[in-house]
Order: sequence, then C-alpha cells, then structure tokens
Amino acid sequence: MNKFMKHQKLQFKPGSFRLNGLFRVVFLICCLLSAGLTQAQEKKITAEFKDTPLSNVLKQLEKLSTYKILFTYDDVQSYKVTVSLKDATITEALQKVLDGKPFVFSDVANGKYISVVYQPKKKSDTTKEIKGKVVDSKGETVIGATVRVVNATIGTATDIDGNFTLRVPENVTTLEVGFVGMKTQLVSIKDKTEVRVVMEEDNTVLEDVVVTGIFKKAKESYTGAVSSISSEQLKMYKGQNVLQTLKNIDASLNFMVNNAMGSNPNNVPQINIRGNSSLPMSVQEYNESIKNDVNSPLIIMDGFEITLEKLMDYNDDEIESINILKDAAATAIYGSRGSNGVIVVVTRQPEAGKLRVNAEIGMDIEAPDLSSYDLLNAAEKLQLEKMAGLYDTDFPGNDVKYSERYNKRLKAVLSGVDTDWLSKPLHTGVGTHYNLRLEGGSEQFRWSGALAYKNVVGAMKGSSRRNFNGSIVLMYMMDKLTFKNYTSYGMNRGRESRYGEFSTYAQQQPYDAPYDENGNLVRYFDGFQYNNLDKQNPLYDASLNSFDKSGYQSLTNNFSIEWDIIEGLKLRGQLGISSTDNSSDYFLPAEHSYFTTGDQKAEYATDEGFFRRGLYRYGTGREYSYSGNVTVTYNKTFAEKHLLSVGVDWSLAETQSRSYSFELEGFSSEDMSFLGNARQYMKDGIPSGTKTSTRRFGLTGNVNYIYDGRYYVDLAYRVDGSSTFGSDKKYAPFWSTGIGWNLHNEQFLQGHPVLTTLRLKASYGETGSQQGSSTGASTTYKYSTDNKYMNWNGTILQGWGNPKLTWQKTDEFNVGMEFGLWTGRVKGEINVYAKKTANLLSNMDLPLSMGFSSYIANVGEVENKGWEASFSGYAIRNPERRMNLMFSGQLVYNKNKITRLSDAIKAQNELYLQEDVDVSNLFYEGRPQNAIYAVRSLGIDPSTGNEIFLDKNGKITDTWKPSDKVYLGSKDQKYRGNGSIMFMWKGLTVNVACSYYWGGKVYNETLLNKVEVTKNTLSTQNVDARVLKSRWFQAGDVTFFKQLSNTQTRATSRFVMDDNVFEISSIGVQYRWDTPWIQKYTRATSITFGVNMSDILHLSSIKMERGTSYPYARNIQGYIKFLF
Repeated sequence: MNKFMKHQKLQFKPGSFRLNGLFRVVFLICCLLSAGLTQAQEKKITAEFKDTPLSNVLKQLEKLSTYKILFTYDDVQSYKVTVSLKDATITEALQKVLDGKPFVFSDVANGKYISVVYQPKKKSDTTKEIKGKVVDSKGETVIGATVRVVNATIGTATDIDGNFTLRVPENVTTLEVGFVGMKTQLVSIKDKTEVRVVMEEDNTVLEDVVVTGIFKKAKESYTGAVSSISSEQLKMYKGQNVLQTLKNIDASLNFMVNNAMGSNPNNVPQINIRGNSSLPMSVQEYNESIKNDVNSPLIIMDGFEITLEKLMDYNDDEIESINILKDAAATAIYGSRGSNGVIVVVTRQPEAGKLRVNAEIGMDIEAPDLSSYDLLNAAEKLQLEKMAGLYDTDFPGNDVKYSERYNKRLKAVLSGVDTDWLSKPLHTGVGTHYNLRLEGGSEQFRWSGALAYKNVVGAMKGSSRRNFNGSIVLMYMMDKLTFKNYTSYGMNRGRESRYGEFSTYAQQQPYDAPYDENGNLVRYFDGFQYNNLDKQNPLYDASLNSFDKSGYQSLTNNFSIEWDIIEGLKLRGQLGISSTDNSSDYFLPAEHSYFTTGDQKAEYATDEGFFRRGLYRYGTGREYSYSGNVTVTYNKTFAEKHLLSVGVDWSLAETQSRSYSFELEGFSSEDMSFLGNARQYMKDGIPSGTKTSTRRFGLTGNVNYIYDGRYYVDLAYRVDGSSTFGSDKKYAPFWSTGIGWNLHNEQFLQGHPVLTTLRLKASYGETGSQQGSSTGASTTYKYSTDNKYMNWNGTILQGWGNPKLTWQKTDEFNVGMEFGLWTGRVKGEINVYAKKTANLLSNMDLPLSMGFSSYIANVGEVENKGWEASFSGYAIRNPERRMNLMFSGQLVYNKNKITRLSDAIKAQNELYLQEDVDVSNLFYEGRPQNAIYAVRSLGIDPSTGNEIFLDKNGKITDTWKPSDKVYLGSKDQKYRGNGSIMFMWKGLTVNVACSYYWGGKVYNETLLNKVEVTKNTLSTQNVDARVLKSRWFQAGDVTFFKQLSNTQTRATSRFVMDDNVFEISSIGVQYRWDTPWIQKYTRATSITFGVNMSDILHLSSIKMERGTSYPYARNIQGYIKFLF
C-alpha cells in the first residue's frame, strides 16, 4: 500500500530591494523564477512502496511532485520497488527508487519534465561464488527454494539438504530467496561468501484469501461476513474437542446451554449461527427434544460435507484453518443448505522437503466441578424432616414406628454417618492422546500420513469417548496439472457411565450408608413410613454388568484434479466417497432396579414378567454417500485497474442410509449379556428398520469485479434440485449480491498516519434449508407387519404427501465495516444483519376423514436481527526482542422472533393450556422461539405461606391456572462475547481467554426440584440448603419460598431469573525449545511443552445446580511435542 502525507508548499516572499531602473526589474524576475524553481524542487515527498511495479511508483511520484515523468513502459514493466521515502526531494526519491536498477534520469528540464531512460550496466568481468543454506522457522531445510540475483536471470535452487551454490558478478550485493507459502527474503551478500537464510511462513496469504469450500475469494473484494480461525488459535484455545475449542474462540457460534448433559464427552452440542432459522414440527417435538439439529450449520471439510459429530471427533492438529460463513453473500453458493451458516474446514497439506516427523503425547484430565451444589448434610436433613413434621402422626398406633425410624437415623448421624453421595459416581478422569504426522517429498510429489488416538475419560466413572483417526494425503504436480488424493479412516467408541444419572446421587439421603457393617453393598434403604416406599441403592445397580455404548467407523476417499489451463483459467474436479457404519448396545441385567421400580414394576412382578427381566436394545446402521463437483474459475486483470473473477461449479450428491433395531428380553443373569442368550424379542415387539435415499444437484455461478482496488461487486447464483421436496418444487434458485468500497485505497486516505485499512460492504441474498424428509413431499406407503390378512402383509399409507412442498428460504441483509489502525496494529470488524426465514416446514391440520391428523406444509416465518463486533491488536510488538502482547474481543447481539405460525401449532398451544400440561415452552407469533411462559407471581403471603398470583387480566388470585401464563422472557442470551490476551516472548506463549453473556432468562429448576419441594419429595430425597433458611414456617415469615406442603409448585415468575454469566473459558501455556543444544543432543529440531485448561471458572447471577444428569468438569490437557 502506498502511503504519503500532504505538506504545505514552501512560500518564498522576496523582500524590498532599493534598486533602480532596469537592474531592479531584471533582479525581480530572477527572484521570481528562482522562487518557482525552489518551490518545485523543495516539495517534499513521503511515501512507502512494497513490491510495487516500477511503472506504478513513477506514476505515483509524478502525482506527488510538480514534474511530468517520462519513461518507456516496456523498459520498466518487469521491475518492482520496495522503498520507504520520507520528506525526500524528487531527486532523492528517484535515486532511491532506481537504486540497483539499470536506469538513469535526466536533469530537470524547464522545471516540468524528468526523463527516465533504460541504461543496462556493463557486465562485470569478475565473479564470486556464494554458498548458503535455506531453512524454515523451525530449522528444517527447505528443498527447492529459488535463489536468484535481484532483477536478473542468474539463479539456482536448493538441494535435498537445503544447500545452494551460485556464482554471481562481483558487483552483485543482494540475493532474492523465495518458496511457495513463505515470505520472499532479500539477503545481503556484500563482503560475504556464505549465508544462512531463515524463511518465514507467509501468513498474509491466508489472511488475504477466504476459503469458502467451493471458490477461493480475495479478502479485499469479498462482501460476505466471515470469521477465520488459524491452526495456532486452535492449539492455544484447545478444549475437550474441536467444538469446545471453537466455543472458546468465536462467540458468533452460539452453543446452546445444556445444563443436563454438562461435560459429558459423548454429548454432541446444539449450535446455531445468527439465531434459530427453523422451527420443530410441533410444540411436543420441541419440549421432548426429539430433533435438535434443525438449526445446525453445514460442515464442509476440504470441499465435502461431514457431520457435526465427525468434526467434534476430528484431530485438531490436522486442521490448517476454519472459516465460519455467516451471511447470504457467503453462503448463497451452498443454496438450499446455507441458511444456517457454513463452517468450512481446511486440513493441512503436505510440505515439500526431506522427511519431517511430528510426534505428540499428552494427558487429558477431567476434574469434576461441584461448586454449584449446596446440599444438606445428614444432621441438617434429619433436622428439617423433624421440623416439617414428617415423624408426627395423628394415629397413636404409628407413634412407635415413626419414633423408631427417627431414632435409627439419629443414631446413624450421631455415629458419624454423613454420606457424600455426590462423590460416589465421580472421579478425576485421566485420559491420553497421541499424534504422529510424517510428511515430505519434492515440489512435484508430496505426501503426508497422520495417526491420532484420543481417549477422553469422563468425570463420571465408566464414561469415556475414544477416537482413532488416520489419513494419507498424496499430491502430484505435473506441468499444469495437480493431482491430490485424501484417504481417511475414523473410529469412535463411546460409553456412558453405568452409574446412571448424576441427579440420582444428588437426591440420596445423606444419613443412608451405602455399605453395611460387613462392607457389603446395601440393596435397599429403609423407606419413609410417611409414604411406605423403600428406595434402591444406586451403587448396587452400578455394580452390575450393565452397559450403554455406541460407536461408528467411517472410511472416506476424496480425489481431486486441478488444471491450470492458461494464466488465470483453472479447472478443478472432485469426487468423494464415504461410508459410515454405526452401532449401539444397551443392556440391563435382570437384577437391575429398573424391573422392580417405576411404572413397569407391576409388569415384571408377575410369574411371566419375572422371566422376562433383563433387557437388550441393539441398533445398527450404514450410510453411504458420494458427491462430485466440477469447478471452473477465471481471473484476469484488464488495463491494470479492472480485476474480474468468474467461477462456475456443478455438483451432485447422493446419500443412502439404512438402520435396524430390535429389543430382546429374558436375560436371567448379568453374565448373560450376549444377544444370543435372550429368551425372546420384547413382548409384542418385532425388529424395525428404516431405509432412505436422497439426491441433490446444484449449479453455481459467481462473479466478482473490482475496480482500481477500490470499488467491487460480488454476485452469486445457484439452482438446486433435490428429491426431498415435492414434484412441483424440485428445483429452486438461490442468490446473493454484494458491493464494497476499499476507502483506504482512495487518494484522500493514502498515507494516513492512523487509518491503514477501511472497508465498507453490504450484501443481500436468499439461501435455503432442507429440513424434512422425502415422505413429507410424497404420499408414501409402507408394508404393515403388525396386521396381516391370511398371513399376507399389506401396505398402509405412511403419510400424506404435499407435491408443493418446497425449501425453507431465508432472506438476509448484511452491512459491514472492516478497519485497521497503525499499519495493522489494531484490526476490527462490525456487521449488522437482518434475516427472515419463510416457508417454514410445519404440520397442517387435516379433516378426520382423510385418515391423518396433519401433513407437512410450508407455513411459518421466523426473523433474526442483530450485530457482531470484533477487534484484535498488539499492545506490544517488538520483533527485535521477539516479544508480543496481543489482545482480542468480540461481542454479538441477536434477537429472535416468530412472525407466523401454522394453525396446528396454535391449536396445540391452546390444547396444552386447556389440559393443564405444564410445559414452559410454547410458540406464539411475535415472541422468540425459546420463550418462557409462566404465571406472574406477587410473592408469598406472610400470613398463610401461600403464593399469590396475577391472572392474565391483572387481577390478584391465589389460584394457579395454566391459562394465566404470560410471556416472561427468552432463554436466548441477547449479548454474547469473549475476550483474550496473549503474551509471547521468545519460545514462551501464554494465553488467557474469557467468555460472557447476558440479557437472557432461565427457569431455575433447582428452586423447583431442590428448594420448594413437597413433603412427599422431602421424605425421599436430599434438598438444597436454602430450604432451612428461606422457606416459610410460621405466620409473619417474610420469605421467598412458600410453606412446606404436598402442593407441587407450578410454572411461576418467581423462578424466572436473569441469566448473566462470566467464565474463564481457556488458559494456555506453551514453551518451544529449539536451541542448538536440543538439535545436537536429541536430534530434534524443536521440543514444545504445553498445558491447556478450559472451563476454569464459572460465575453466574443465579444460584442453580449445573450438570444435573452429568456434572460439569474442568478440562486440563498437558502435552509434549517433538519435531524431527
């Protein structure tokens, strides 16, 4: 970028001279001419040029001076200039610009013209030999690096050891060393015969290019909203898996809080970008979480689609970069799959050179975090039961029984029984991970192979997730052709804890001892005479041979060929084939308490039911898919100022899947856990399965034009076809258009002392979503196995099809600004967006005479509005001392609103209210999707201890009615953000990152389930310590919680609270040791030690138990890396 400053013209004011006659006139004319000449010569020039064509430099000097500079374009076109000018005269400027180049410039002619003439230097009669070695920043030799004399054809290339020998003329003082993907180095050879050149990776190449998964786009002319994440960031913010790492880095990825699953390593999180754009088919589906992926973004890895789970299990050391595409300008090229956003993953490519080995070994620790739990101890719990009157009775005959029960428990408490049940299913999980990568080859043929194993041992005993990944990449470059083949294999094995849900242990009574006097497990605890129930010891179930495990294995092969037809014109073809097999096994032995408790207790209590005890659920499936695409791109610069980029992509894909499942029963012993030992299929049950096939194709066009590096336009158009939708709507168009303005390239901002980059952009477009299955579009039959006619299977309608069913479409408008200050010392970006999704898939009511209650139609609309702001910069940047102090921050705002609903969902809302179904999530037009509905509360009446409400008309009442529920807020956080600070000094790197959110609401389930409990609940489980301090016990008590009774608290505004959270999400410390001593005695180029910690601290505005089914845990990873 050229930089210059405007200076005031030097004013020459001749004084008064007492001269007479002609002499005075002549002297005055000479002074005026001298003043004009001095003014022209003395106009100072400040500019900076970096690798700029000489022709452009001369034109720029012409603008900054008062001279017309004459030159022949053919003579100067092959020369480039890198020079810094400050307060230089035109003569000084030309001397520096033309230094070392075969040009001379003429004297000033009449103060108007300067002529630059080509004058080749005479060849030196003497030469000298220069020897050298070229290495990268890690000390590895660089094979095939070009070494040449600046502005000459004399050159050579480094050999297999990175060495070179070059004979140059005696007067040559500088060599230029270059290599693909690295910064070109200018090396001084003045008075030298041997040099060592250290090459640095050219990160600007990544920063200046946006990889969209189909086309590569220049950052300076890209109108889409995108977040780019480098491999270095992935290493420094490392979490339990890749998705957790992304959460630590980018707040624009909204990870839905799952308070039940906590840090369960087998849980795949729910993610959305810029809010929810889709709705479940019904209110029931939403509340039961039947389908939780309708808003998940599309995942593309090296041009091919993968699942969110596979990304979670992928080895992050094999990822080069991740781009998050957010708006229509960025995602329109994906058409019907782009409305939820796109995450584009680019894996590492092989590097040329001699064999390089990267090895890593590490330890992963999962330490349970129970800081949110505050339960009563044994003495407090027994005291509370006594205060609540649980040992009092109106029947004299029960006095002895009640007293015996109380005295027995009191004796246990006095003897020291105070069981810490929370610790029983937990431990500090210690896992390991290993990575090995080998790569090498020449510039023509490169290869790499990688193996990775990771075993995450969860905080609950017995829970784990093991991943194995292996890949081989082969690249061959021949003339203008590049062949690449990527083969990968992945295997996953996940196991849930046999200890069951963590909430079971949080409910256990602290005065119950799990073992008897002889150290044997107690199977049942004495029940409470109040409700005449015995309680199962959960540790007994945990001791049995039960299991809940699942896994998959996948094999993928992606092949691509790229042809550089002519300069600027490329043709690329890709073909990918993938196969995934999955399975799940769930086994409960006959001795398990499942068969003696709950609603199914009576079923298994009969003689027949006794022999049916023991359960095995088995599921298996396979998914096979192929996809291919052909892409043509053309880039051309016209008349120096016009840059045109055109791309066309044609793609097709097919996915076939099938799955089977069945349930077996009658396993008489826990040792009989093999399927073949079953007595029979589940009573009245038969095997079941599904088989689906979907096909799609798309044609995409993209045009990008930029004028003079300042004004640009970006257009995209795609037509998609899919078998998922109706015969009348199999094809649909999607498009986007964007414009931008690089203000920093305008003359009035060039050379600005503060503002380095200022880019404005705006875009509008339409994308789609393929939520739904083909059965929604087509009237489909299935074979009936439940009912037979004369032993023959019949067919029945599976669903009523809608031939007009089409894609959900999302219209999105985005306005953005990017800025850079102080030559990149501070960077930032702001985007404001509004998007509206129409044609939402939803159930529509049908007359009863049709035989189906509903069918799927395009009814419903949702809108999201918000903004995103991010910044990063250097507080300290000292290359000489190798010291940097960097900071970054991000803040995101989003508001979601449902603008239209189907009549079926509206009717379901009303049905839930009429039938007193207590669900907090209902859908209403004008409200967010994740809205909270409850009855407004005025608090607890001090005289009675009962709750007082406001009905929907604003009248005071002591009766709770579901029809009085009103909107009380959204579970979506209005604001989310993160911040980080990173310090780097020589080989040491320290990073601390935090995250925060506020503006949302949450229904505090802890207050409902652990504080404001009924007497019956109090008799069967432990409770929160706030019960002793904050509940109403007598008239006059002013409390937040009502009196103890057997009336269950319903959805009330008392428990709806502000959800404001601050977390220290990640701390990373790394030290890289690459001294000569290491290289000499270990033969390693470098050794790196590191520790990463995540989920370190959680501060919240509410006190609520976190991790109810599976606890949260602090993740700590230590590792050591070797580079050979």
